[in-house]
Amino acid sequence: MIRRRFFILTARNLYSISWQIITDPDLVALVRRAYSQGVVMDTWMHGEWQAEITREAQRRLEDMATGLASQVSDAQTTWPIYPLSTLYLAHLFQAVLTSMALFTVHRQSDTNQVTESYVEQALATLTQFASEESWGLHAVVRVFHVIWSFEDLNALRYFRRLPRAEFLSGVSHRPWVQELLADQLSLYLRMGVVKESLTGKGEMLRLTPRGHHVLAEIERVLEESGELAWRANQQRWDVFRTMDYDTVFNVVGPDSEQATRDFLDHLPIKPGMQVLEVGAGTGRVCVDLGLCERVLPGGQVVAVEPSAAMGAHLQDKCERRAISNVQIVKARAEDLPFADQQFDLTMAVAVLHFTDVDAAVKEMARVTKPGGRVAALVPPPNMEVREIPMVALWLRPLSELAEEFGLSFGERNGLPPGRLENAFHQASLQDVTRWPVPVTVTAEDYRAFFTFFVKGAAFFQHTLARLPYHERVHLLQNLEKRGEQIASQTQPAEKRHIYYGEAIWGRVPLP
Repeated sequence: MIRRRFFILTARNLYSISWQIITDPDLVALVRRAYSQGVVMDTWMHGEWQAEITREAQRRLEDMATGLASQVSDAQTTWPIYPLSTLYLAHLFQAVLTSMALFTVHRQSDTNQVTESYVEQALATLTQFASEESWGLHAVVRVFHVIWSFEDLNALRYFRRLPRAEFLSGVSHRPWVQELLADQLSLYLRMGVVKESLTGKGEMLRLTPRGHHVLAEIERVLEESGELAWRANQQRWDVFRTMDYDTVFNVVGPDSEQATRDFLDHLPIKPGMQVLEVGAGTGRVCVDLGLCERVLPGGQVVAVEPSAAMGAHLQDKCERRAISNVQIVKARAEDLPFADQQFDLTMAVAVLHFTDVDAAVKEMARVTKPGGRVAALVPPPNMEVREIPMVALWLRPLSELAEEFGLSFGERNGLPPGRLENAFHQASLQDVTRWPVPVTVTAEDYRAFFTFFVKGAAFFQHTLARLPYHERVHLLQNLEKRGEQIASQTQPAEKRHIYYGEAIWGRVPLP
């Protein structure tokens, strides 16, 4: 009797302490600091866990993880009445460091090979993060308990019931850290957020009402911290770095090259000018469409691109074509590393809808000389791909999922009407002028459309990111097969639609 009373009290305290952790008002900011500094879980960015780890890197990872685990277990405070084993912590840190190393690989190259140098970078990033946190390394443990608990509990919510063996294998929701799942399940059962029952199909797990309550709170933390949006957006960079971006872009937008040339023709580009292109990507505009040639002789294009992999493609393109007047700078539109009033013209093509548009336009105006122009070409406002009849039928499963989750069908698919013009006015630009740009979008090559819009452009990642891992991969595979079937039964006119993008420019005021 006494032992039973002690168990109930302990379980109640465990839940109380866990609830206190996930409702800590500082947790949202902690999660935001983690992913913004590269302390991340990388598996959401691609369909599978595809890291190729060299033998030396693997040994180094194991040594690092063991050392970090020992530091944490020496003063365990994450769940004081439920101390985590050193082995569990070692698995946790190994998974985190592996993921961080792969994340760095994806930002710097187009491979999946994790070498020892990437592992060292991951350790340096994690150590720096921990040194700036009052919780130290415990901050890392807390962040990933929140993220992994979301994966676990969200899978139980989505599937309603899971066989115990399937949950422990992680195959449904996180196969990359299955070593941790037995301890996690024990924690969930003791907290009372998961219930185990014996059925005709064996031992089954399901969420309790308390579990639904905890999951809702964790989801709130990830929403408010921006972590869910961040992980969705990273999918775009991971797909774009490995696909033939230039070819795919021109296939789904067959008149995009001409529309961009017309945009360039509208701009006052002259020989000798210093031009900044924000979000240059692989050089579709500054190289392929001849922006760098328009400023010759004597002019230069500075190409800003945040993705190291795409910047590498651009660098290679310039070297192969012996182009010497394009300088590539790795930076974000919202934080341009240039002095004030440096460029004659600053421009962005098909990129501002992926940025904090007010901050980006303000930065573009800041680095432009008085009297110089700031210009942008953006996709159609809130582009609705379901206006293409074939796509409406094809992507119906995604529509239904978004509706079930209470989400919009797509996101980052163009700025709201008037949003860009307002940003130009807020940046104190004068003579702001905008004009419509007709753009044809086609799904006639359904594979190219699927790669660009569904996998790459992050239009639907806010929905896909809420699916358990296996279900997300399964849905994408089924959608691709569904696209092939529907494309074979659809007329060409039902596979395309003309939209109207927006071009805009403004002038930096003279002193």
